[in-house]
Amino acid sequence: MKAYRIIHTAANIIAFGLLGGFLVYFLLSYDGLPERIGVHFSAADGQLDVYSYKIFGFYPFVMGFGLLGAFSALTLLVNRIKKTGLKVNEKGDRVFRCTAALLLDLMKLTWSVFFSYWTYCVVHQTGMGDGTPLDAFRVFFIFILLSVPVLFSRIHYKYSTNTAAATAEDDGEEAPEPSRSFRVGHIIANVLSFASLGVFLVCFLLSYGELPERIGVHFGGDGTFDVYSYKVFGFYPFAAGFGLLIIFSLLNLAAKKIKHIGMNVNRTGDMKIRMIVIEALDCMKMTWAAFFSMWAYCVINQTALPVTFTGIITTAFLLLFPLTAVMIVITGKRYRKSDNKNTEPTGDQNDNTSGN
Repeated sequence: MKAYRIIHTAANIIAFGLLGGFLVYFLLSYDGLPERIGVHFSAADGQLDVYSYKIFGFYPFVMGFGLLGAFSALTLLVNRIKKTGLKVNEKGDRVFRCTAALLLDLMKLTWSVFFSYWTYCVVHQTGMGDGTPLDAFRVFFIFILLSVPVLFSRIHYKYSTNTAAATAEDDGEEAPEPSRSFRVGHIIANVLSFASLGVFLVCFLLSYGELPERIGVHFGGDGTFDVYSYKVFGFYPFAAGFGLLIIFSLLNLAAKKIKHIGMNVNRTGDMKIRMIVIEALDCMKMTWAAFFSMWAYCVINQTALPVTFTGIITTAFLLLFPLTAVMIVITGKRYRKSDNKNTEPTGDQNDNTSGN
């Protein structure tokens, strides 16, 4: 694992060093900047679209170092967590941890380069190009995320342990099936999510010829258009919306297929936790489908995006995380698998023993 330690150390030095170097560069250029500068770039064409006081030029460092710190904390968690959730041998466990840490290092490098480039453009008050650099970062980052389940599945397949004995020692109950209401709700959530965005895509295509060549395609904090560009960029909410729906669908598939969830629960608890995660992902699908459908409606009709609606969507999305976590913890405690080696027999067990 010497190569891993060298690569891991080098990646961290480059990520933090690159962003730190551009911080010094920004500080040296700070006095020469005007009082109001462009500090944000359009997601559509990569040009400056928000101008404010130059103090806000520190934004990419706040975001950049914040993300690097978060990824470093996740790396520490990966190295310290006792159970990885994969039924693999000792070598496989080490490979899993090293792979996860290197993927996080790759994300660090990606975001460090992105925010360093952002700083360069802010200092020189130039755009990020025609939007291609932004798209390249998005595609690369999504590619990393999609590679995670593939890599971990490969590790599990190569280093898996013989789980037949563990299966035989389970609690004796048959693996339960999801309830009918859960299956129906899952289907409805997916149909509504994809159908709502699909309907607005059809509406946009039908209205495309009547739209002017330049339209409002992006909204500011107050819900009004802050970016006007060629109408082809009106496809942005559909690209982002369907992209998120596909990512959530892949996560749904992973929640169904992953062999071990990493919690000490019986089979019923395992199934219920999977159902909770899938339901949460379905809620995220519907939330983002509603948001991008409203975005598309506003682009088609060239009207402002309702701020109240955006606030409701944001609040609902943020509440999903703690609610899901609480439900998983409660379910995990309720269906915790008892350790027969360390616990005394229950009353039922005593009765059965006496009866025999």
